[in-house]
Amino acid sequence: MDASVSAGVAQRGLRGDHFAGAVLIAIAAFMAWENRVYPLGSLASPGPGSVPLMLALILGGLGLLIIARGAGSPLLNSIDWSESKRGLVLLIACGVATFALERIGYRLTMIALLVFIIGVVERKKVLPTALVAFGFAFLSYFLFATLLKVQLPRSPWGL
Repeated sequence: MDASVSAGVAQRGLRGDHFAGAVLIAIAAFMAWENRVYPLGSLASPGPGSVPLMLALILGGLGLLIIARGAGSPLLNSIDWSESKRGLVLLIACGVATFALERIGYRLTMIALLVFIIGVVERKKVLPTALVAFGFAFLSYFLFATLLKVQLPRSPWGL
């Protein structure tokens, strides 16, 4: 139990889970707003806007649930942000991968992203990093592109 609660004095202020839930709700609201240009269709024949709207509603509901259950989370100003640089590096890496996806293809992008995350950021050994990166890139491509017939970007070299 928290020391402040056990002493009978509850600390007030913005809690970490309340902030995270509010961010999720804001993202869900943005998604729903941007989705307004797509037709929803009907239950019998859903349009292209039905799934993104449903995902936005689920995300907003999860944000509300996080806020409702967040009373026991630490205060936002007491959270240790020592891993924030790592999080920012991962976010930038995913952004670069998004930019690279159409240019160098799915498999090469996933290999580069996973080698960077596992090998550089997490500092794992070369062999496990290579096995995971190549295995994930090629097996996931096989699953989605071959078995499920999802069109994934290919590199200019056919990979």
